[in-house]
Amino acid sequence: MEAKYTANLPQYAYLAQQVQAYEAQAAQKMGLSLWQLMQRAGEALFCLFDAEFVDAERILILAGKGNNAGDAYLLAAHLQQTGRQVVVYSVFPPTLLEGNALKAYQHAKLCEVEFSAGWPQQQKFDVIVDGIFGTGFKGDLSAPLISIFNQCEKSTAIKVSIDVPSGVNANSSEVAIGAFRADVTLTFIALKQGLLTGKATAYCGRLYLAELGVAEAFSELVQPSATYLNQQTHLANNPVRTIDTYKNQCGHVLLIGGGKGMAGAIRLAAEACLRSGAGLVSVATHPDNVAMVLQGRYELMVHGVENNTDLLALMNKADVLVLGPGLGQSSWAEALFDTALQFSGEIVVDADGLNLLAKRPKKLPKCVLTPHEGEARRLLDTHCNMSARFEVVKLLHEKYMATAVLKGPGSLIYDGNCTAINRSGTAAMASAGMGDVLSGMIAALIAQGLAPSIAAQLAVYIHGLAAQIAAKDGAKGLLASDLFVYIRRLLG
Repeated sequence: MEAKYTANLPQYAYLAQQVQAYEAQAAQKMGLSLWQLMQRAGEALFCLFDAEFVDAERILILAGKGNNAGDAYLLAAHLQQTGRQVVVYSVFPPTLLEGNALKAYQHAKLCEVEFSAGWPQQQKFDVIVDGIFGTGFKGDLSAPLISIFNQCEKSTAIKVSIDVPSGVNANSSEVAIGAFRADVTLTFIALKQGLLTGKATAYCGRLYLAELGVAEAFSELVQPSATYLNQQTHLANNPVRTIDTYKNQCGHVLLIGGGKGMAGAIRLAAEACLRSGAGLVSVATHPDNVAMVLQGRYELMVHGVENNTDLLALMNKADVLVLGPGLGQSSWAEALFDTALQFSGEIVVDADGLNLLAKRPKKLPKCVLTPHEGEARRLLDTHCNMSARFEVVKLLHEKYMATAVLKGPGSLIYDGNCTAINRSGTAAMASAGMGDVLSGMIAALIAQGLAPSIAAQLAVYIHGLAAQIAAKDGAKGLLASDLFVYIRRLLG
């Protein structure tokens, strides 16, 4: 069987220990031994080189002491047999090898692969392969390994990781200081959730999967720890309008924000709400902002709000609230915040709404919270490791009983039942107002009948995809408002 790999990643992810615990059973179900599975991993890695790095002649392979090293040794043998110049640097003594890893080492020796006891001197390489740690890594890297990876970082060679970049925790997404930063990672059997979110995504580079012919058997044995839905699945949840739909059936969203002199955020959120299909969109803002929010977007119903009474009258007409964009933290903002939390329907809380909530925490089971890392830290008021993103998003839900959206690369959505990992997005989204646009989108989709968690997942995906498309005209300088035309197009 020819081993294959794919960039078309599946829609489910797993804990690293699930793969470790069940790979042998999955292989057995398919009539394979673990040695044959390792051979398939070596073949898949060779296929990657044959397709992606066909011109690479000089290759340095860093090998550890476990099964990850076994995969590396088999790759080295394949490359050596096709005439490439391969050097294997065993960063741990080969005497530590056992089982299939030792068998792979012996095979590489028989194939006359060159081994080095240290970093090869005065050699330049086209590709450096990281085969040191696999799915089992957690904690910190040793000083010698950090030094080795620093040398890799200085090299102009393409960096490839086998299964998991060394120094990345494939469960939590934590990245150890000095971790190997790959340009390409080929992971095996199933997606590991920790590779798909946060800082870990930058260390994985382009992610490919080789299922090694056992993915179906593995999925029958193990329940996934997270979803990783693709565009087709997300868009299947997009609200559909019949020919006789009228605006009141598409929901009325009230957005509360825009303290004195801060009209921009609430305007962005409100227009995003319109562009995402809400039938009616009202804005409650500081009286000084009314003309500015309304200017050029006359479809909005903009109200200057002086006090709680004014706000309550508007809330009585709304189906969904957005609370926080540009709200500020003044006494005016605090009064509106307290009043808004009396609302009986769904509330999307963002920006200053999150900052005010952090000061006065309470259970909000009918809310969607949309913090970035800094806001999440304030909301939790704890010294928990913010890099452990799966733990953070669950703590947010547990503390507030809300659907939590932890923004960032591979945004996480958790409602107490399922963790969803978002697969869209781009670094171009590091731009003011992006979060305001997202909060308006989520509210619009809830107003059209989607459950909060489903609305959040769809909004986060479309938000990221719209940014990817818009960024084709230039990643730097992308404005939040540039997304509107693509949001409308994608949601149809």
